[in-house]
Amino acid sequence: MPTYPQIAWQGAMALLMGLLIGLEREHSQRENEPLFAGVRTFPLIVLCGYLSGLLTKAGFAWVLPVALAGTCAIVVAAYIASADGGHKGATTEFVAILAFIFGALTALGFIIPAATFAVVTTLLLSIKAPLHHLAQRIREEELYAVLKFGIVSVIVLPLLPNRTYGPFQVLNPRIIWWMVVLISAVSMVGYVLMRLLGARQGVAVTGALGGLASSTAVTFGLSQKAREAADALAKYFALGIVIASTIMFFRQLLLTFVIDPGLARTLILPAILPVAIGIAAGIYLWRQRGSEQEAALQVKNPMELWSAIKFGLLFAAVLLVSRAAYQYFGASGIYAAGAISGMADVDAITISAAGLSQQGVLARNTAGAAILLAGAMNTLVKGGIAAVVGGPALRRVILPIFAAMALGAVAACIIAARA
Repeated sequence: MPTYPQIAWQGAMALLMGLLIGLEREHSQRENEPLFAGVRTFPLIVLCGYLSGLLTKAGFAWVLPVALAGTCAIVVAAYIASADGGHKGATTEFVAILAFIFGALTALGFIIPAATFAVVTTLLLSIKAPLHHLAQRIREEELYAVLKFGIVSVIVLPLLPNRTYGPFQVLNPRIIWWMVVLISAVSMVGYVLMRLLGARQGVAVTGALGGLASSTAVTFGLSQKAREAADALAKYFALGIVIASTIMFFRQLLLTFVIDPGLARTLILPAILPVAIGIAAGIYLWRQRGSEQEAALQVKNPMELWSAIKFGLLFAAVLLVSRAAYQYFGASGIYAAGAISGMADVDAITISAAGLSQQGVLARNTAGAAILLAGAMNTLVKGGIAAVVGGPALRRVILPIFAAMALGAVAACIIAARA
């Protein structure tokens, strides 16, 4: 059993939870709406749950279920009475049951979860109008997109084995499917941000956030959206892709710095070339304002699952080819491995090359050149993805920019190799 100071502290916290919920319920109550419980009743309900939990801990196990059943009976009777008067809502009555449970959890030692859920409950109650507004605005295809994303991320992903299969033991089903989830997430987040912020700002934020995880996934996801959208929006999707691709070089530098700070310092100067080109292109695209009619969101499909699955299969194929090249060429073929690995992802070769440099297996100039070569190859591949998937309008905007960024990355690779 808790001590008397502990009981006082827990009881005070329970009363505060009830007071918080009661204040919100009384504040949001309409004048002509019957009030089941308010600023006085909710603290008493939580206190009842707390005392029932204390008695249960003291050995009277029957008290808690009986008290909960009694509370539920009172709530049902109150709802029947209010429903007879024309009021059909049951939110306050249901929250009363939750308040009792919060009090019981506090007595049983789960004070932090109880307080957290009490705050979340109050928050949900207080944003009733925005939630109803959101429910009215959401379209059928958007609801289906959310359900599909839930299936691929919450149901399918945890079921896949987290181990390698196939030649060279490189094909991991969970990692491959994670790329499907990532592309689906980029597509969903980009769609939501474009609806909330507009095409230009929404795509820019999507590129910045997505580039921290995978600029290739961002390129594929935004290219899909560009194909579905009006030609006038191509420059906005190009902006997001350029931002993500520029952030990729910063991500390479960060990974290298974590593993081998000395190598990272030698890469800063060469990496300025592709980064400066990307920043200049991003500024240029950002300043290309269109009319309000051009900036209107016209993307129809929030998430195209089959396209994401096809990219996952392509990612698996490139992984297999990359591993085969590294297996046959070894450390002496680090450039070939970097170029081929960069077709799928730059993180793996960046970590591998930096690790070999830190261990003294590779010279710093060789490791740095391989890392930047992977970035150059990845830039070329993303340019090809945008050109093929994004359609003619995006192709016209993106190809000159990515050609310049790729040349800058190749020049950076040569500078690093000769350092």
